[in-house]
Amino acid sequence: MSYMSRSPRLRRRSLGWLQVLGLGQSNDSFFAQVRGAQTALLNRHVPFNVPLLGLNVGAVLWAFGDAAPAGSLAPWLTGIAGLATLWVARNIIGRRRAPSAETSQGAFWQITAEVAAFALFWTGIVAALLPGLGTTDQALLILETMLLLGGTGFCTAVMPVAAILAALIIGVGSLIAVPAESALAGPMVSLAVGTYALLIARGALVTSYTMMDRMRSQIELGEQGEIVRLLLNEFEANGSDWLLETDPKGYLTHVTSRFADVARQPRAALLGRPLVDLVEGVAAPAALAALIGAVSGRRAFRDLAVPVKIEGEIRWWSLSGTPKNDPMGQFTGFRGVGRDVTEVRQGQERIAQLARFDPLTGLANRALFRETLEDAVSRAVRTRHDIALLFVDLDRFKMVNDSHGHDAGDQLLRMVGERLQSAVRGAATIARLGGDEFAILLADAQGDRAEKVAARIVRVLAQPFTLDTGHGNVHVQVGASVGYAMSPVDAATPQQLLKCADLALYEVKSAGRGAACRFHGAILSRAEDRRSLERDLAHAEGRGELVLAFQPVVEASDERIVGFEALLRWNHPERGIIPPLDFIPIAEETGLIIPIGRWVIDNACAWAIRWPEHIRIAVNVSPAQMGDTGLVDFVAATLARHGLAPERLELEITEHLFLADRADITATLAGLRALGVTFAIDDFGTGYSGLGYLHKAAFSRIKIDRSFVTRAAEPGSDAKAIIQAIVRLAGSLDMATTAEGTETRAEFEVIRGLGCGQVLGYLFGKPMPPEEATALVVKQKRLIAV
Repeated sequence: MSYMSRSPRLRRRSLGWLQVLGLGQSNDSFFAQVRGAQTALLNRHVPFNVPLLGLNVGAVLWAFGDAAPAGSLAPWLTGIAGLATLWVARNIIGRRRAPSAETSQGAFWQITAEVAAFALFWTGIVAALLPGLGTTDQALLILETMLLLGGTGFCTAVMPVAAILAALIIGVGSLIAVPAESALAGPMVSLAVGTYALLIARGALVTSYTMMDRMRSQIELGEQGEIVRLLLNEFEANGSDWLLETDPKGYLTHVTSRFADVARQPRAALLGRPLVDLVEGVAAPAALAALIGAVSGRRAFRDLAVPVKIEGEIRWWSLSGTPKNDPMGQFTGFRGVGRDVTEVRQGQERIAQLARFDPLTGLANRALFRETLEDAVSRAVRTRHDIALLFVDLDRFKMVNDSHGHDAGDQLLRMVGERLQSAVRGAATIARLGGDEFAILLADAQGDRAEKVAARIVRVLAQPFTLDTGHGNVHVQVGASVGYAMSPVDAATPQQLLKCADLALYEVKSAGRGAACRFHGAILSRAEDRRSLERDLAHAEGRGELVLAFQPVVEASDERIVGFEALLRWNHPERGIIPPLDFIPIAEETGLIIPIGRWVIDNACAWAIRWPEHIRIAVNVSPAQMGDTGLVDFVAATLARHGLAPERLELEITEHLFLADRADITATLAGLRALGVTFAIDDFGTGYSGLGYLHKAAFSRIKIDRSFVTRAAEPGSDAKAIIQAIVRLAGSLDMATTAEGTETRAEFEVIRGLGCGQVLGYLFGKPMPPEEATALVVKQKRLIAV
C-alpha cells in the first residue's frame, strides 16, 4: 500500500507512577488530554457536590456550632464558601464555552491546590470545634469528618495528588485536633483514620492509572483506526469490493463512492437507509431473514449472499459485517464489506443446473429425481396420500438413432420430453434417467389419475415425430411402454417403488410393448420366477441340462428328408422340459445366449457329420449372437473340428436383425458367407418390410411363417396369394422356400400346389432326440438304396 510509508509509527507509551500522580509529565498531547479528562470529570459533578458540601457544613454548624466562638470559625467558613463560589462560577463559564480536550499543567496544579485548601479549611473547623465537645459529640464529628474525607476522595479519585493531599490534611489534622484527655486520642482511632486515608489514596492511584491506561489505548486505537480507514479506502479504490457502515439500528452511515456506483444510486439516497431495505426478499426470503437476524441480534455475518433489485434487475451481493463498539463497550453498529457476486452466482446456478437437470431435455436428472422420490414416498407413507411412479421406455428409439444419427436421436428425446410435459397435468416431476428412459412422479395420484396419465403418455408418444436430419425432414414413429406403481399401496420405500414400476414396465415390454401396465402381485411372482430361471440357466450347460431336438425338413415333391432344424430344449431338474420361448429371451437379455448359442452350433455339427452328406442342419442364430465378434472364428473352428462341409450348415436369422444397419453385424455376415455357410431368412413376411436386406446376406432360403401356412387351406383366405407371391419372389432371387408348421395333409397339398419346395411340420415329424433323427435318416438311406 502506498499509504503505509506516510502513516505514523505506533508505539506503546509506558506509564510511571510519578506520571500518574501528575509529576514528571511532559507537555505532549497525551498528558494534556489526560489532564483535560481529569478536570472535566471534576467540573462535571460540581452542581451535585457543592450543594452536598454546603449541606454537611450547615449540619455541623447546627449540631456543634455552640462549642466554639464564632470568630474562630469565620476564617475557615469563609475559605470554604469562597472555594464553592469559585467552583460554581467555573462550572457555569465552562458550560458556555466550547469544551477543551486538553488542560495545562498550571490549571491542573491549581485545582489540586484548591482541593488541598478545602481540606485545610475543613480541618480548621474540626480543630476549632473538638475541644469544646464531649466524647460522644467528638466521635460524631470525627465520623462526619471521615465521611467527608471519603466523599472528597471519591470526587477526586481521578486526580490522585489532590485525593492524597486531602486525605493527609484531613486525616492528620483531625487526629492532631483531638484533645489529649479525650477517649478518642487512643491508637485505635489513629489506626482507623490512617488506614482509611491510605485506602482512599490507593483507590485514587488505581483509578487514575486505569483511566490513563484506557485513554492511552483509546488514542492508539484511534490512530490505528485512522490508518485502517486510509488503507481500506485505498483498497476500495483499487479493488472490486466496497465498504459500508451502519448505526446500531442498521441504518447506513457510511456509503463509499464504489458502493453508490454498484447500487446505481446517489450516496445521499443511500445514507440513512436501512441496509436490509436493499435486499430483495421475494427472491430469497431465507437470505433476507438471515440478514435481519444478524443485524437485529448484533451478530457478525460473513459472505452472506443476498439478492438486490437494481433498475429492475436482480443482482447478488455478498455481504460481511462485524459489530463495532465504542471504548466503553457500547454497540455502535456494523462495519463491513460488500461484493457483487452476480456472475459467480450465475455460474454456481449453472453448475447446480447441470448437476440436477438433464442438459439435453431440461428435465430432472436421476440424482434430483431420486431425492424427490424419497421425499414423496416418505410423505405418502406418513399421510396415506397416494403417489405414483411411472417408468416410460421408448420402443423404437435405437432404430431412429442408428438409422438417422445421434443428432436426430437427440431431437427426438427433446420432443419426447416436451410431449411428456404436455401429457402430464398437475403436480408432477418428470425426469430423464438416461438414454431413452424417462420417469414421472405424480405427487397426487388419487383416484385413477395415474391410469389416465399413463394412457395419455402412450397415446401422445405413438404419434409421429418430424425430425430434421440435415438432409430434409423425416417422420418417425417410436411409441412407448409405460409401467407404473403406487405408494403406499404397492410399496412403502423408494427402492420398493422403483422395483415395482420397473417390473410393470418389463411386463409391458414382454407382452409386446406400446401399452401401459400397473404393477400387481402376479407380476412380482413372475419376476421372482424369472430370476430363478436366470440363476439356473447360468449353470444349465455345465450341468448337462441343455439338449437338442431335431425336426425333419422334407422335399415337397417326394417327401424325402433333406435336412433337420436344430431346436434347443432345457431339461430342468425340477421343472422338466422348458420350451425355448420361456428361456431364450432370458438368455438374450442376460448375454447367456452367446455361450449357449455356441454350444448349439457345436452339438448340431457333431450330429450332422453322422448323417448322409445331402442332409443339412439348420440352426437359429439370434441378433445378439450375430453381434459376437468371435462368431466367425468359432464357426470356422467348429466346422474344421467336426469335418462338416460349410454348405451343410444353414444359419437361420430373422428380419429384425436388419432393423439396425450395424457395421459389426454386416462384417459377421460377410465372414460367415466367406466360409461357405448358407443363410435362411426366418419368419418371412411378419416383420421388417424392406427387401434390400435379402441381398446383404446372400440368403439361399426363405422360410414362410406358419401363420400363412395354417390359413392357406381356409376358404377365401388371402394366405394363398401371399405364399404364392413369396414363392415367386424367391424364385426370381434364385432362393429356395420352406413352409413352416405344416401339420395336415390338406395344408401340405395346398403348399405343394403353390410351388413351395420344402416343408417343415408335425405332418412329417415332431422334434425328436438326436438318436432318433439319426436312425430316421439312416433308415431312409437304406430304403432309397433298395
